[in-house]
Amino acid sequence: MTYALVDDISVYYEFHRGRAPAPGQILTLFLHGAGGSSQHWAPLVAHLADCVCALLVDLPSLGRSGGRVPDTVAAAAGFIERLLSQLRVTPPIVCVGHSLGGLVAQRFALGEPAWVAGLVLIATAPRVRPHPDFVRAAVTGDFDLEALRASFGRGTPREVQDLVLGELPKTRLPEGATSFMDDLDLREEVSSLSVPTLIVTGDDDVIISPRHSRWLHQKIDGSSLLVVPGGGHYVQVEQPERVALALNQFLCGF
Repeated sequence: MTYALVDDISVYYEFHRGRAPAPGQILTLFLHGAGGSSQHWAPLVAHLADCVCALLVDLPSLGRSGGRVPDTVAAAAGFIERLLSQLRVTPPIVCVGHSLGGLVAQRFALGEPAWVAGLVLIATAPRVRPHPDFVRAAVTGDFDLEALRASFGRGTPREVQDLVLGELPKTRLPEGATSFMDDLDLREEVSSLSVPTLIVTGDDDVIISPRHSRWLHQKIDGSSLLVVPGGGHYVQVEQPERVALALNQFLCGF
């Protein structure tokens, strides 16, 4: 296992296949959502083409990383930049984000455009507000994992659900917290994104409605939209081969 020390926080990261970017190869950074970790990408990255150099990260206080959850989405984006600099990654990169990680990716691309050459936004929106019940569970550690199985697409095997749900209890919010990062709203800003963008959603997502992905597609000029039939909120875990096919076609063009 590999760790970097950023802002006095021990941050878990891994290069898929153990490879840093080769000369001339662009790095693809994968950002998980609230309550997630780099494990949420494992089924997907197994199907990535050799042209993709993937960097997987556990955000602070999630998965195997220490510290505390950043107070704001902007702080999370700033943390990502410092991590990349610590790892001696040079811009530009492609940023892939799921759910709240997709909002962090949007904020990073808007705030640091020199860093981001492309975006992949999976099951996300320009505003992501984790449910108060999720926030309370992250504070107390008392997650109703059985109830959360409804967030998966129809027919998702139980062992696939367990891969996702097993990471949730590792989430650590301080006592008294009332939100998971801040309530950032980028609806007025996303239309200024001008990088190639792939948007992916499942048509059975009950956490972040597919209408948000369709809205992003309308607002981001030149973006592509993939709606996965039967896909739920964790579409990259539920149907990894289908999503990886779209990512390979998109990423191998850089």
